[in-house]
Amino acid sequence: GLLACLAWGAWFQAVGSYAFAMVAVSLAGAIIAFLKFNFTPAKIFMGDTGSLMIGTVCSILSIQYIEMSHELPKESPLSFSAAPAITIAILILPLFDTMRVFFRRMLAGRSPFHPDRTHIHHMLLDCGFSHMQSTGILITVNLMFIILAVSLNFLGTLVLISLEVLIAVGLTFVLDGMVKRHKPVVKTD
Repeated sequence: GLLACLAWGAWFQAVGSYAFAMVAVSLAGAIIAFLKFNFTPAKIFMGDTGSLMIGTVCSILSIQYIEMSHELPKESPLSFSAAPAITIAILILPLFDTMRVFFRRMLAGRSPFHPDRTHIHHMLLDCGFSHMQSTGILITVNLMFIILAVSLNFLGTLVLISLEVLIAVGLTFVLDGMVKRHKPVVKTD
């Protein structure tokens, strides 16, 4: 949420949409204030209401970004022809992780809402990374997706979204392999 709000806040500021820039930066400030108390050991818990509010604001900002990006003159360096793909790159981790977990649970015959430890951050923890290291890895990967999408904007929306999904699936296979190597083998002798 913080990375998305900062990215959109900077873009809205650059295009002169100060109201949306203020919304994005305000939410980023609230997330930073939350993070101050959420470093290990965590003192507060966000819960569903907080995460759903962040998701709602991010969805509004993403829709507005796509609309405004297409309204800018084509020669503007801030106009992206593949704005939907850039939006997906900004939100790739929560979007892809949610879809991946839902499909895995349904394939296992469980409710997609059944809690478990199959989210990406849990998998990183199972590989031996700390909460801070896992967060750093996730932010770095998300930044790489954003840079890739902005750099390859010329490919167009469909090609770029396909590339993002392929990379995300590939990274998931790598992470699955890492988790399997770190799981202790239980002998039943």
